[in-house]
Amino acid sequence: MAEIRKITVLGAGSGGRMCCADLGSRGYEITLFSRNMERIMGIKNHGGVEALDINSKPTGMFGKVALATDNLPEAIKGTHLILNPVPYTACEEYARMAAPHLEDGQIVVYLGKGGACLTWAKVLREMGIKKKIYLADTNTLPYGASKMGEYQVRLENRTQNLLLATFPGNDIDFIGPVMEILFPSELGYYIRRGQNAIDSILVDYNAITHTPPMICNAARIESGDKDFHLFGKRENTPGVVNLIKRIDRERMAIGEKLGLRQYTMEEEIMMVNWNPNGEDYVLPLYEAIHTPYLEVCEGPFTLKTRHLVEDVPYGLVTFSSLGKMVMVPTPTTDAVITLAEGLLDRDFRREGRTVESLGIEPGWSIDQLKKYLGEGSV
Repeated sequence: MAEIRKITVLGAGSGGRMCCADLGSRGYEITLFSRNMERIMGIKNHGGVEALDINSKPTGMFGKVALATDNLPEAIKGTHLILNPVPYTACEEYARMAAPHLEDGQIVVYLGKGGACLTWAKVLREMGIKKKIYLADTNTLPYGASKMGEYQVRLENRTQNLLLATFPGNDIDFIGPVMEILFPSELGYYIRRGQNAIDSILVDYNAITHTPPMICNAARIESGDKDFHLFGKRENTPGVVNLIKRIDRERMAIGEKLGLRQYTMEEEIMMVNWNPNGEDYVLPLYEAIHTPYLEVCEGPFTLKTRHLVEDVPYGLVTFSSLGKMVMVPTPTTDAVITLAEGLLDRDFRREGRTVESLGIEPGWSIDQLKKYLGEGSV
């Protein structure tokens, strides 16, 4: 297992700041990169990132940042691990910026959207990078966090159940132990090692749970209703939750066709909040989805937000594309995509992440797809 001492965080949003606060406070040597130096001058001047609690009060957690910079080659040089917690819309751009400066044996982990390791691999291949770079991603961020002020971040919760995937899948036993040290069970984390990158694509909590309440409450959102809460009981009535369940079962059918072990959304919620072993009683989805820590989250107050403009093209469109490839129908997923396109006057199917954009040939057999995902070639 690689010994990790130096960590570079590419991206200074909420997730990036929380990585700095958490890992920096635990003794890792942190470099923070931003494309805009003004965004991180407060952190540079303060020497690091301070974490606040859910009530925006100091927690005592302070992560020292050894270097805050907009110089990417300087940020990457000599680092052992690169974390890339940015919206998926910026994933390929970061991969292209970083590719020429990567060093043999470095580990790159994209945090926040499953399948990003396939995007990084496609970019490295297109740019002719021959070095051995270990690539991984997680299905969601390790933290619920919000950027606060010039050098602070609010820690709202830790995502206890993280699904880790690598490309090729055979590298999971190399990267898995590294991530288990960074996000340990002592802090409540449970790292699930995915069989391949499709695992982390399919366990996309945001695409499954954000899109139906956004679509079904579109008029309230667009009219600026300040009492709107994405996970509230008024917003997620039994009918809305039924849409969530149908999307969930469609993505499960895709995974099952590929021989992946799938859990229902209600089982996933149980593992996130209660028991990583999945042995306790599983609540019905309507009851499971109404958790207090989610219901308090206000907004969003516009349709032009990541809950649609990211989760539809890079979540639902990917489900649909995979479904077509392996001949699994996705009628509810397709309907929600169409409604989102109509509401926002966007062509999400053209813009979105398909198997082709991930470097996968849609004509491959299931065996060829499995071989590519596991070994890196067909």
